[in-house]
Amino acid sequence: MFVMSMVEGLTVDHGWEVTIVTSTPKNSIEVEAGPGGARVYRLPHRIMLSNSPISISWYRELKRLIEKVDPNVVNINIPVPGLGDMTSHVAGRRPTVVYYHFGSMKKGNLALDPLIWLYETLVLPVTLNPAQHIVCGSAYVRDGILSKFRDKTSIVPPGVDTVRFHPAPCRNVEPHVLYVGSLNASDQHKRFPDLLEACAILRTDLPELKLSAVGGGDGQQRYQEMAVRLGIDDMVQFHGRLEGESLAEAYRNAAVLAVPSLRETFGMVITEAMASGLPVVAVNAGGVPTVVADNKDGLLVPPRDPHAMAAALRNILTDPDRADLLGKAGREKVSSLLTWEHQIASMNEIFAAAAGLPALNPSPGELPRSGLRRGPPRGSAKSNRCSLASRPRSLSARAGHRPVAAR
Repeated sequence: MFVMSMVEGLTVDHGWEVTIVTSTPKNSIEVEAGPGGARVYRLPHRIMLSNSPISISWYRELKRLIEKVDPNVVNINIPVPGLGDMTSHVAGRRPTVVYYHFGSMKKGNLALDPLIWLYETLVLPVTLNPAQHIVCGSAYVRDGILSKFRDKTSIVPPGVDTVRFHPAPCRNVEPHVLYVGSLNASDQHKRFPDLLEACAILRTDLPELKLSAVGGGDGQQRYQEMAVRLGIDDMVQFHGRLEGESLAEAYRNAAVLAVPSLRETFGMVITEAMASGLPVVAVNAGGVPTVVADNKDGLLVPPRDPHAMAAALRNILTDPDRADLLGKAGREKVSSLLTWEHQIASMNEIFAAAAGLPALNPSPGELPRSGLRRGPPRGSAKSNRCSLASRPRSLSARAGHRPVAAR
């Protein structure tokens, strides 16, 4: 979603020509039209390492595509290993801008964490060192895994579509908790079991409590069984992955969003909830405190503490006036600071500076023309994506005057 929204804004509002390279499990290369007239190349893969696709043949195809597009800037979106790392090597001396979307990928898995440590220690620095500039979503990422590259790192959080995600005409005052996120067994840092335990605690005071879980994953059966053991299976509904208006409607139908995760680097679901006027209860960890101001536009609780989560949820669900104040404050924050138009304008300047080109912006008073759309459903499998972007030479930018984005 991030890359596709960014590409549409860059092409429509700032004149970039963009080529996107991503992966596909199919057996042959696919070419299709993308947002804003971008061209999308899908490179096949046959191997999955954890949730990450990879193929040796990508190197040859990337080299061919970069020579064909001849981009002014290569934008690499990581940390999913593979395509972005290969793109960095193939790019050679072309200017590169890396957007790093996460903190450490370690999952607390004894089998996978040693491999992740090797990647983050040996491979990742080789990708980051030659980059002209690095961008991330929060100070948590910049001062954590990117600390060695802090001097060339900027913070540009993802934007949120405040048109699609808007408050309901009448806020729901029923005790309805919403969770949006992965239910994969490997994503233990999401701590969905903590939320189930918190709801079991709340059930005593709020017998009409309802929990809606949006997202998919191979751990769903396990969580359904846990709900049965806790005696709350009748109040928990699993909706699977939702996107577009269905996801926006899920926010508007809830009374509060719960985020029990320990390692959100920014929290797109938080800003989507805020845009929807929905109060947020989240764990005070990772990059969440850079988004949620405690007791101002949300409530923060200690990590791994279902009782604290339950208390904060109870606070909001039993105090409609406070819920209204938190929801309105969140909406005001994202509307003034975190719209896609703001974030895309910042990335436009970074790409242009890396390429040594003047930044092309809309004329004064001209509204951005891009109708930013959502990408894949929430909770979908990771995809390796690399984008090559450019502007016509007369406009001074990527592929012609052109940048490349890789993910």
